[in-house]
Amino acid sequence: MQYKNMNLCRTLIVTTVTFLLTLSVFSQTKTDWKVQTSKDGNFLVKSKVYSVKGELGKKKFLEYEATTQFDVDFERCVLILKNVGNHKIIINEKESRLLDSISENKSLIYYFFEPTWPFKNSDCVAFMISSINYENEKATFQIEASPSSYKSLGVNRLTDYSMTFTIKKLISGKVEINTTAKISPTVNVPNFMLKAFFPKGPIDILKRIDQLSKND
Repeated sequence: MQYKNMNLCRTLIVTTVTFLLTLSVFSQTKTDWKVQTSKDGNFLVKSKVYSVKGELGKKKFLEYEATTQFDVDFERCVLILKNVGNHKIIINEKESRLLDSISENKSLIYYFFEPTWPFKNSDCVAFMISSINYENEKATFQIEASPSSYKSLGVNRLTDYSMTFTIKKLISGKVEINTTAKISPTVNVPNFMLKAFFPKGPIDILKRIDQLSKND
């Protein structure tokens, strides 16, 4: 009887510890989305900044989703996003270029970032996969980091970088543009500095697509 009680006690202890550890990890990674709109109400931005505990310590992430509608031409928007050279304008980078056209819908691309203090210069190598349906007038461009797919150029390389652009023609005649991102900076930056990017940063990205679509 005593042996059974000891086993029961051990089981209860293990169960309790496991539960507390799970709860601790959950509390470290769960962050509610912050929802913001522009003053004119034309832009909706959801964002969050959080840390994930890994083998090498905590890694910070910022995620966002931004949506708006513009009076623009659908095919014009597609051409703008297909041209990797435009990305340095859209995302406000120092450089963006095509490394390799793997197929009609898949490319290897390169970004170089030259931000202000306290961020350091960094780069990103990624695959861009496009899915374009001209009949339904909907297109998606998915950009996913692939850091080992190109030689090192001597700066910190982003290993966690994911971004999408989705555009679709609405019944109203307008084009809805949506962008999402999940990024982990290459250096440790205070949360308040990362949060300062919202909502203006994603809104400016969408506005630049609109501006490019109206240029000759």
